[in-house]
Amino acid sequence: MVRVAKEVAGDQCLVAGNLSLTWMYEPNSPSSVDRVRQTFDEQLKVQCEEGVDFIVGETFSWLGEALLWVERAKTTGLPVMVTICFENKDETAEGTTAATAKTLLDAGAYIVGMNCLRPPQHIPAPMEQMRQSVDGYLACQPVAYNTPKDKPDFTSLPEFPYALDPLQLTLKHMGDYALQAKEIGINYIGSCCGLVAMHVREMARVLGNSPPKAVSGKKAAPNQCQPTNITTMIM
Repeated sequence: MVRVAKEVAGDQCLVAGNLSLTWMYEPNSPSSVDRVRQTFDEQLKVQCEEGVDFIVGETFSWLGEALLWVERAKTTGLPVMVTICFENKDETAEGTTAATAKTLLDAGAYIVGMNCLRPPQHIPAPMEQMRQSVDGYLACQPVAYNTPKDKPDFTSLPEFPYALDPLQLTLKHMGDYALQAKEIGINYIGSCCGLVAMHVREMARVLGNSPPKAVSGKKAAPNQCQPTNITTMIM
């Protein structure tokens, strides 16, 4: 996938390598930590050999595993981004809050933040806490499914995974989220599960980042990426 992305991006866009939680991490287990490190190293090697520009680690529910990710990703010499996720409480599996963003930045991450599980209406509070705790770059990538306040994690809903369609957020919802994220001071405004090209296009539009459109009957110039190719916006 990295190879295909590099071919499409050419020299006009940055391409990120990407890894997520391993499901192997166990706190206070040296053997588990070793397995996680080995897994990260193996996958980083493959993606770095394809020439990625930076490295993203996402959806970490354990702060300990996120820190392991930062440790291993830093060995590549590339900029490192890491995002954690909260389920139905505003904390990691260890019980740490969004202020943990400082721990990740201090460990060497270039961008920190949150992604997945929660929709825009349940992610601003912890993101504001992150912004208050750090001065560095922050990323926010919510899902596009409406969830109740007592169950903000969309995977905890009875509709997950095969009946989520009626819960999908509108273009306006995602556009409003993008503007709110900018107001909070989020630098890397993106999206996660449930988002489609139209959502991303609307987010880009409200942020003033819509790429030039192709002239009718003509192809866009090579440096004129179409709106559907925008996945995140650096503000």
